[in-house]
Amino acid sequence: MLDRPARLTRAAFLAAACITTALGSASATETRPAAKAIEANNFATMLHIAQGYGEAELTKTETGDPVITGDINGTAYQLFFLDCRDNLDCRTLNFYAIWGTPGVSLELINRWNAMGAYNKSYLTIDGFPAVELNASAIDLGEDRLADLFDRWTVTLAAYPREVLDNANE
Repeated sequence: MLDRPARLTRAAFLAAACITTALGSASATETRPAAKAIEANNFATMLHIAQGYGEAELTKTETGDPVITGDINGTAYQLFFLDCRDNLDCRTLNFYAIWGTPGVSLELINRWNAMGAYNKSYLTIDGFPAVELNASAIDLGEDRLADLFDRWTVTLAAYPREVLDNANE
């Protein structure tokens, strides 16, 4: 059994630890800013975020659904808005890029697909490599869209290095 001074020291230490933990968790929740939501059909805000990563413009597909076409560090891409109702209220984002580089093997494509969870790659019917990143547009916020563009920017830099540059080996 601990003597009285040791018990008091131990109690003081435990109390200090509890107070520090309580204050730390309270300040963490108080200082976190709320994510700024993007309304479902606010394509202007989405375009503005895309323009922060390079050239981008808002156009429409043949069916009238919105699409952002852009260029990040010299690589062209499209951001398709899918699962739309009457060209609005789109539920899915589809980042898409294609390269006119023939001769990429399925082995390289499969190796790329095995490396990460966020992108998928395939060969088009004409044998050209393409890569996509799909995400839900439901409850989309500015921070989340910026995070998706960050991931997409990394993809557009890594894909040529990891896949296209190794096509003729």
